[in-house]
Amino acid sequence: MTAENRPILFFDWDGTIADSMPLCFAEVRAAIRQMGLPMPPDELIVACNGPTQEESVDVLHIPHERAEEYLKARREAEMALIPSTIKLFPGIREVLDRLRQAADLMIVSNGYQEYVAYSAECTGLGGYFKRIEAAKHGRTKAQAIGELIAEYRPRKAAMAGDRLGDIESGLANALPTAAACYGYGFPEEWQKATAQVKTVEELGDVLMGWIA
Repeated sequence: MTAENRPILFFDWDGTIADSMPLCFAEVRAAIRQMGLPMPPDELIVACNGPTQEESVDVLHIPHERAEEYLKARREAEMALIPSTIKLFPGIREVLDRLRQAADLMIVSNGYQEYVAYSAECTGLGGYFKRIEAAKHGRTKAQAIGELIAEYRPRKAAMAGDRLGDIESGLANALPTAAACYGYGFPEEWQKATAQVKTVEELGDVLMGWIA
């Protein structure tokens, strides 16, 4: 098996590998306090973990004329908080150790490149991923996966994520796609997935089966 056709496993970062909800709450609240805006209810902050930060402007009802201020404040808070706040789901490191023996691992995320890369470094996963592809203006997650498939031409590939956008992005590229039901999505989002997994250990078993 050459490097050119080695299997690839694509992962979302937040809610699939990283238990980043505490970080999301901390950075959003820090940005809102800095801007002097009313603090949004918890359910709106929860809804921000998955979409891009640009999309969270509307989720949080940030005045559009202050969107750039919010994005700057949130990114600064995010980068400052990562070392003390970002966590992995228990057991995910062991699962990735197993999977990377059989496939190249890649992250495709709606987060900023520097956020995902720094988070991976701070959690000790910096060397685990062949590529980290983050959000780019005008490019969807499905398109990012398609570009990576065209570049690497894997013998087999699969996708794992916790939100509907992850699942639809994998399926749009004809990939078997696992819904990480231990993450931040909802049952109605997971129904489209090829498989629904309740634990990180089950995720490892399913992905290994698909690329075997």
